Formats: sequence, structure tokens, C-alpha cells
Amino acid sequence: MAEQTPEGVSARDAEDQGGQDQHGQQETSNQGQRTQHEAEPSAEAEEKPTLAIYSDPGRTSMHVRRLLEGRTPWGEDHEITHQQLLLPLRSDGTLDLDEVSRWAEEDGSEITIVVTEIPRLEDGLTKSVELDFESRLAVISMASLGPIAVMRSLRREADRAVEALAHQSVEEARAKGGHGVRLEEGREGQRAYITPQHSLPGRVWMTLGMVSNNEPLLSLPRLSGVFAAACATGAFGIFYDSIWDMAISLPGWRLAIISCAGVAFLVLWLITRNRLWDRPSAVGGKRLALMYNTSTVISLLVSVLSLYALLYLGVLVISLVLIEPGYMAESLQVEAAFSNYRDIAWLAASLGTFAGAIGSNFDDDSDLRNLTQGTRERQRYPRDEEQQ
Repeated sequence: MAEQTPEGVSARDAEDQGGQDQHGQQETSNQGQRTQHEAEPSAEAEEKPTLAIYSDPGRTSMHVRRLLEGRTPWGEDHEITHQQLLLPLRSDGTLDLDEVSRWAEEDGSEITIVVTEIPRLEDGLTKSVELDFESRLAVISMASLGPIAVMRSLRREADRAVEALAHQSVEEARAKGGHGVRLEEGREGQRAYITPQHSLPGRVWMTLGMVSNNEPLLSLPRLSGVFAAACATGAFGIFYDSIWDMAISLPGWRLAIISCAGVAFLVLWLITRNRLWDRPSAVGGKRLALMYNTSTVISLLVSVLSLYALLYLGVLVISLVLIEPGYMAESLQVEAAFSNYRDIAWLAASLGTFAGAIGSNFDDDSDLRNLTQGTRERQRYPRDEEQQ
């Protein structure tokens, strides 16, 4: 296995762009990595057609590697190379397929497959695969595969792409069939696309796929400052009987409102402070902007709610250990019960989420800006004339 940095991407940019390891954490060592996959030679070896695969670093490339490690209908019939790099965008937020085609021509590949996390639409319809028969190029959007059974969906779409590109035109592919789905003609020449088939509306399914790409649960370590500040504030609920008194006197619906307000405040703070809200002009239109921003809110909600649950359980366990029931009964003039400990932990955790906004100031800005897909997309834009 040899590593190389693709043309047009400097070593410094490659390091900045980075990737993710098998657990979804960012790394820089795999940027530009190139791997060649060949079937074992037979006695009657023939020259095989070449197939080049380009994929975004991180989660996308991890799935592509798993795909190539398994058995595919086309794996033994092609000489396959796989290169992971940050695929470029045009100024309007769309994937720069011309640049990718240039890479494929330089590599001399006969078929090219691009696997990207970028969501792609055509006239409002989601595109799971785009096919360019003239360039023998296929683009697979990981976002369109949704949040579940991703490997199975990726294998299916890759099989369809290779099988369809065995034909020379949209008309021939449609006439001979065999690719399992109806091809929709695109606006430009010999281009077509495949629309995913599932029960949910396409853009809803793609938005959930974008949330999955953000990996909100694996992003929790990036919010360590938020969690530390929330824990410090939550600890006051254990040692101050004035908070005990307030917690047990508040009805459940008020405690629920405080919880929701704390979570919403922290999510809005993270979006505002780290500029995670995407404008239509930056991501390719209003529909895509709505999907990006919806996935951002859902991803942050999942992360913050997970932190809230951990904080609540932590405060509850510590309060059960440290607060002696007799002392609680004497201080509050009520009979000590588990519901009292529950309410104390509930209020303390809610107050802690408000303080978590202060803790976000101590988290790494670059890590927080990579929490959502829209902010990761901005790294793909050329930064100066030399990179354009």
C-alpha cells in the first residue's frame, strides 16, 4: 500500500482536511491514501478493465474499504484502485465532477466511481447514484443511503452503477435493463440518475442519512468542555439544600420545561457560537440548506441529550451515595424518598446544561465546527486562486 497526496491538494491542506479512524474520530494519516485491489491471477490471465474508486475520508472511506474487502459481482472482473481524498466542490456548492474526471483520465481508469457524503438532488428528487455514460463515471451519495443498513445499500448501489456503466448510453442501459431500477434522464447529455426506493420521502431519508454521517454519539468527546462545566454546576445540586427544596417543590411539568429549555439553549448556543447554520447560497439552494440545517439540529440534539442523560445519571448516583436520608428528612421536613433524589438530579442536570454553554468556550473550535456536515463541506472550497 502506497500513500500519495492528490494533485491540487497541498500537504498542508491534506493535513487540515484529515479523515476519521474506524471509530469515526478525525485523523490525517489516511488523506490521499491509495489502495490497489486485484483478484488472484489465473492460468489464462487477461488484461482486465480498470475501475477507480474515489471516496471522502473518514466514515465514507471506511465503508468503501469494507465493500472492497467483501465479495462483489464485479470485483474479480476489474483491476480496482481506491483512493480517499476530500472531493472538491464548485462555488455553487455542487460536486466538481470535472475535476474528478480529470483525476480518472490521469489514472487511465475505464470506469470511475465516486462515493461522497454530499447529499445530491435533481429537480427536488434525491439521487442515490448519478451516471455519466460519456465519462463512464458514477457518483454514489452516502447521505441518500439513510441511517440504517448502510453497507447493504452501498453494495447494492455500487453493483447497479457498475452494471449500468457496462452499457454505452442511457438508452442502451434502459433497453437492456438488468440494473434493477428505472433510470431517470438528467439535464446534461448522457447523464442519468437512480432514485432510491424506500417507504419514507426521499429528502427525509437523506436528511437522516446526513445525521448518520455526522455521527453525533461518536462526537461526544468533542464536547468535553460542555460536559465538564455541566458536571461542575450539577454538583451544586448535591451539596446545597436550597436546590433540594426547590426541586421537590416543583411539579413534574415545570421540571420538564426547565429540562427542555436547557437542552434547547445549549443547542442554539453551539449553533450560533460556531456558525453551524448554513445559508442557501453556500450549500446549493434552499432545499439543501433546509436539509443541512435540519440534520445539524437533530445531530446536536442527539449529542446534547446524550450528555444530559449521562449528567442526570451521574448526579443521581452520587446524590444517592452522599445524601443521607435522615439528613434530607431533617433539612426538608419531609420523608426521604427516591422521588426526592430523582427530582434533585433532574433539576441539577437541567441547570448544568445551561452552564454547558460556558464550557463550550473551552472546547477546540475546529472540532466543534466539524460536528456537522455543512461545516465540513466548506473545507472543500478552494481557498485561493492557485487552488481553483
